[in-house]
Amino acid sequence: CLSSVLLPVLSRKNTPSILDVDFFHLLVGLVLSMPSLYQEEGIDLQPSAVSSAFNNMYIFHLVTMAHILQVLLTSSGNFPAAGDGEESEEARSAADLYTAVSQHTGRLVPDLSGGSVAQRIKAGIEPFLRCAALFFNCLTGVHPPEELLNVEALCGYLALPLNIFQLFQDYRDVVSPLLQRYPRIRNRLIELPEDYSSLLNKASHFQCPKSTIDERKHPTLCLVCGAMLCSQSSCCLSQLDGEDVGACTAHAAVCGAGVGMFLRIRECEIVLMASRTRGSTYPAPYLDDYGETDPHLGRGNPLHLCSERYRKLNQLWQQHCILEEIARSLEVVNVMFAFEWQLV
Repeated sequence: CLSSVLLPVLSRKNTPSILDVDFFHLLVGLVLSMPSLYQEEGIDLQPSAVSSAFNNMYIFHLVTMAHILQVLLTSSGNFPAAGDGEESEEARSAADLYTAVSQHTGRLVPDLSGGSVAQRIKAGIEPFLRCAALFFNCLTGVHPPEELLNVEALCGYLALPLNIFQLFQDYRDVVSPLLQRYPRIRNRLIELPEDYSSLLNKASHFQCPKSTIDERKHPTLCLVCGAMLCSQSSCCLSQLDGEDVGACTAHAAVCGAGVGMFLRIRECEIVLMASRTRGSTYPAPYLDDYGETDPHLGRGNPLHLCSERYRKLNQLWQQHCILEEIARSLEVVNVMFAFEWQLV
């Protein structure tokens, strides 16, 4: 069954989430490898043109449905409420899909606008459909329409129903396990206390694992996993690929494949890291009663967590925009000397 390619093996560790899959890459691999299923004991049983067309269409429909789920799961969920007017069939189908998915994610929003769900999903899958149209053009030689800038034209070329949510009705038996078996917990940054003094108290009790000298402690909190590190200190240097690196750089290599987001508690600032040589600072999501940050705790005013600022940090991390933010900050701040980020 081709759906087994999309479904994870729950008994196997490190099973990828549906959010980690590049579905256009998966589509190309499935379509190009399909003829190999007709090879048996050295006999080349090439499928007919009709069989190949149906196989490719079935694969494309399955992958498209999985990508629609991916778009829906990564949407913010801030959909407007349904209006007083009667919604279209497409809007009702989109609302039904959202309700079915929400039963497994726990993010059900009652009486939402199905039209807004449909519009957001169609905007999210349009780049995928455009890439698929170009791929099948190269594969079949059938020229796509000149206008590939709207979903309706793409659906017509790719043999998709204009109401793209009808796929979930046509393949109901296949889609049900796809909805149920994928892990759908979305990664988030750790929860931070509302009062910054709680972090200062936590930092005061932090014990460096390699030094007992208090003046050398620079407690830094990893916002991805919550680990407390001793950064920018010679006591916690370690070897990474034959190079001396600091505790944060070594931790980011394990925790985030070289990408990290850390809170330097005593300095009250965020450190963004994208590699050993790329990093920048970012304002901490804590504000005083005047709505201002307090870098390096110079003013000493009580600080409280700003949920909106922390939400933006969380979004920055979830959307893999840390490297972009680092590049933007380097354009604004002209540093005349290179900072050794690998020693942080």
